[in-house]
Amino acid sequence: MKTKIIFLIFISCFSILAAEDSSPIVINLVTTNDLHGVLGKQTAGFMNPEYPPSILGMSAMYKYVEDLRADIKNEEGLLLLDGGNFYQGHPMGLADSGRTVIEWMNKMKYDALTPGSYDFILGQQAVVNRAKQAEFPFLGSNIECDNCQLPDELIKPYIIKEIQDVKVGILGVIASAIEDQTLKENIVGIDFGREVAAMKYWIPEMKKNGAEVIIILSSNGVPWDREEEYELFLDSLDTGWQAPESALSALQMGHYAQGADIIVTGGNSKGYPLPWYDPYSHVYVFQNYGGGTEFGHIKLKINPESHIFIGYETVIDGRVSQTLLADDFTPDPDIYQWIEDAVTNSLDELYADNDWYSNTSKLGIPLPIKTKFDRNDYAIPSINQPDMLEVVTWNCEMFPANNESTITMLSEAINDLDADIYAFQEIRYPGWFSKLMAELPQYSYIISKQSSFMDQAIVYKTDQVKFIQQTEPFADDDYNYAGRPPIRGDFMIYSHNSWVPISILNLHMKCCDSGLLRRQGAVRMLQQYLSDEMDKGFGNFIVLGDWNDDLKDEDNAHCFHPFLNDDRFHFPTWRITHDLSMASYPKEPYVSFLDHILVSEQLLPSTAQFDVSTIMVEDYLGSYDIYEANISDHRPVMLRFNPLINQSASNEK
Repeated sequence: MKTKIIFLIFISCFSILAAEDSSPIVINLVTTNDLHGVLGKQTAGFMNPEYPPSILGMSAMYKYVEDLRADIKNEEGLLLLDGGNFYQGHPMGLADSGRTVIEWMNKMKYDALTPGSYDFILGQQAVVNRAKQAEFPFLGSNIECDNCQLPDELIKPYIIKEIQDVKVGILGVIASAIEDQTLKENIVGIDFGREVAAMKYWIPEMKKNGAEVIIILSSNGVPWDREEEYELFLDSLDTGWQAPESALSALQMGHYAQGADIIVTGGNSKGYPLPWYDPYSHVYVFQNYGGGTEFGHIKLKINPESHIFIGYETVIDGRVSQTLLADDFTPDPDIYQWIEDAVTNSLDELYADNDWYSNTSKLGIPLPIKTKFDRNDYAIPSINQPDMLEVVTWNCEMFPANNESTITMLSEAINDLDADIYAFQEIRYPGWFSKLMAELPQYSYIISKQSSFMDQAIVYKTDQVKFIQQTEPFADDDYNYAGRPPIRGDFMIYSHNSWVPISILNLHMKCCDSGLLRRQGAVRMLQQYLSDEMDKGFGNFIVLGDWNDDLKDEDNAHCFHPFLNDDRFHFPTWRITHDLSMASYPKEPYVSFLDHILVSEQLLPSTAQFDVSTIMVEDYLGSYDIYEANISDHRPVMLRFNPLINQSASNEK
């Protein structure tokens, strides 16, 4: 018996050594995430603002992958995956609801995609259309549809692909935080289950059905400062936080992904040259930079005998992620031209001439709103005056600052102030903004569709204000705007029995001293854009928002020069900028006026009568501390004027 045991041990050791000596099976894993509709070339101002290098875009990735296929032939496998948020952002992506992006992916021969929260920005039907168009599956294991628009067979929980005789399982997990990140009306009837429950159910199911290597394809994202975030995550577990019951980042998911080997993720505007390795689950988590700047490429190593994942190796310069710089890559000429044509067409549409304000006869006389707000917890006085237009700009810091309490307080403040139009900045969770608007039946709204984070919104009364159209200038070149292009709303305003056309541009400039050059670049772009619009014949503009500069700053320390030097515009807020009691940002030691309103002389002459003020909402909530904890650290700023004060404004064209 002893001899037999020794013999068996010898055979086992020999088998292990033989497997180690034999060459592993190699599968090339190529990944993208957060394309945001950017397929074309771009200049990388984020790498060097003064001398930005050229990024070739996805025509170069196409050539890279085609060359890779030719090089590896049948000796190695290839798997091509995308972590979601594939079309929202650049005008080309939104122009056809992602059709061109999916067409490019089909040309690339992608194997799978997991939708991100931004992929629902045009509603469920857009997801349905793109999933039907795709020649590869959309994956999402944690979707439950209750009379929603997504057919059960359209988004699969997982697939198992046989690559080099290895059965590779790919499990799709959509971020359950999408319920906060997406407008409620876009995901009606869909329940996004928690990540841990999905992994615990589907990973054993996949193994039972033959999966030997398991990749989780996720839209949950790896956060900035991943080492620090992971330590905070572990600390929170020690204090009793129930992660399995919560929405998780991909970093946190990795901790619970026992049985899986790799997580490929998108959902955050941060890339890492090497993956995160979780010491508990032994799972690697990969995320590239997005915006059409990078792709990832590694070689997966698979034990040829057991088909167990045994590690990975990088392919270029010891990095997983590769930036598509013109110095390092070459484009496929046919794909390059095809993409450039699509980009040109989308920009022509974005900046096309629009005669939206010439015919007002069909608008008729507005009807009064019958549904009213029915809560009165605070004695906030109205700023509304008959036959006047009240416009308010309001940075609602990291909305919602305090979840349900924010909704309760802010909705009443909006209703009680009774302004005609509000422009909000810093909307972190659009899903919560849907909750806010559900409390305000007399108002409607538009919200950013092309911002990469911290959206802007314009809220307006539906009786006196008619929405015409929404555009987002510079969505094709938003570096100076920190990924938050201005949102332009074109409206018809009813005043004195007449309809007046007005365009409102809501912006949120790059913060802090480090952003001064970007703020200055952004204002130069904006002044040129408005000048071009005026040359076309329209000039009724209001530009407002958080400019992150003070009009009383030193001459070389602000961004306002292009408008201060243009006598077609003026800042009504100049009147109160030097009054520290009116500071829109009142916190010591940085008391300042950051939230400005700019108007065109054509709409509101600087010599005309108007009212401008900072609204002290905190006085009616108990204190500034209460206001800050529940609503914002910025105060709202109001402009009130007669829209017909310059009679020529209503007679344009």
